[in-house]
This record gives sequence, structure tokens and C-alpha cells, in this order.
Amino acid sequence: MKAIKENIFVFLALLIILTYGIIEYFYHGRFAIFGNIVGWLIALLIAINYLQKNRRDNQIAKKEEFKKSLEINAFREINKEIYNFSHLIGNISVYYMVLKSNLCLHEKYPEIQKFNKVEIDFQINQQVVNILKGISNLSLIIESNEIAVIQFDHLKKYIQFKTEDVKELIIDFQKYFFEETIKDLLTKKGNSEFTKKCDEISDNIFTIQCYLFDYRIELMNSLFGDIFDAKVPMRKPSDPKYKLLTEVAIKEEVEKETRKRENRYSS
Repeated sequence: MKAIKENIFVFLALLIILTYGIIEYFYHGRFAIFGNIVGWLIALLIAINYLQKNRRDNQIAKKEEFKKSLEINAFREINKEIYNFSHLIGNISVYYMVLKSNLCLHEKYPEIQKFNKVEIDFQINQQVVNILKGISNLSLIIESNEIAVIQFDHLKKYIQFKTEDVKELIIDFQKYFFEETIKDLLTKKGNSEFTKKCDEISDNIFTIQCYLFDYRIELMNSLFGDIFDAKVPMRKPSDPKYKLLTEVAIKEEVEKETRKRENRYSS
């Protein structure tokens, strides 16, 4: 609307100049109109230059508007999938917290609290499948909007690496759990080791959830901080071992790890 008003103003100005030139022609003769023609040409050049500048400004504004719409859609989709994935792995973390408690309850009340190794093995298998599916869905959504969040690619990759590590941790736990008898697990040493392994999985999953939160805040501040002239505070870990994603996901180191893992899978 602003551009239309400005263009109308330019055309009205040209019309006034042209009208003035015609009047000058009838009242003062050819010499006067020659001077007016020069004036018209100068005015026309100024108008053309103005219109071109206005067109460029409109193109830049449209480009920025389109870019911002892509960023908004990207954040909306990625944020939703971050929530889904965080919820998924959070359930897995709770499972291992409950699992170690169930072992203790089974020792005290074997008739009430069952501890079925076959059922537990099946649930662990499903967890591996869910983790792979969850991180694949998150990666797909991010890659579908990659042009809008390309500067955060190393953060995404770091989260992927840590998720792969947790997946391997769960697979190792499954192998260990399959080899141990319930009788062995109920010994003091066996229970201690079992608890330690469950806590390790839960702790690593909690760390990934923290990284997902950090990734979301980084996106939000980068994409919308200038618009609202404000930024969401970053997480402040009470325990120094739970560092921010930006502190551990150093771009150069992530690139090295990427090449290392690619070589490992290709060999």
C-alpha cells in the first residue's frame, strides 16, 4: 500500500510538470518549452531512479518476509519434534529408574513383584527401535528445514552422536542383562552393578534432554530475538558436568567426529 501511494505521487508530479510545460508553450513560445523539456527529462530520470529504488526495496522486503515465514514454519515443526523426541527418551529414562526398583521389590516380594527377563528383554528391544525412529524423525524434520537452521547443523549432529551412544549403551546393557541370572543380580555385587548400569543410561538420556532444550533455545533466540528485542535465558546447570550444548558441541570437533563415524560405518 505504501509503495502504491508513493508511485501515485510520482506520476502526479510528472503530470503537473507536463501540464506546466504545455502552459509555458502556449504563453512563452518554443524557447520556454525547450527548457521545460530538459526539466521533464531530469524529472523523469529522477522518477525512474526512484521507482527502481522502490522496486529494489520492495523485493528486499518481500525476501525478508518470505525468509521470516520459512523460519517461523521451521521452528514450529522442529520444536514439535524436539518435544516428541524428548518425551520418548524421557519415558525410557524412567523405565530404567523403575527397573532397578523392581529388582529390589522382587527380592523382598517375589510373589507380588515379578521380574520377567523375557518380557524385559522385549521391552529393551522396543526401546532401541523407538530411539532410532525418534532420532530419525527429528533429523528428517531438521533436514527438511535445513536452509533456515544451517548455522546450527553441528549442534544437531552432536545430539545425534550422543543419541547413538545411548542406543549402544542400551544394547550393551541388554547383552549384559541376558547373560546374568536373577540370582546373580540379587547378590550385593550384582545389584550394585545392575543399579550402576541403569543409572548410567538414565543419566545419559537426561543429558540429551538438556541438549534438546539448549538447541531449542538457540533456535528461538537466533530466529526471533531481533524481532522481539529479547532473548530467552540459557539453561544454568547446577551440576558442572551437565554443560550447555554450545559448550560441548564445538564445530571443528563435531566435524572431526563426523568423519570418524562415517569411516567407521563405511569400513
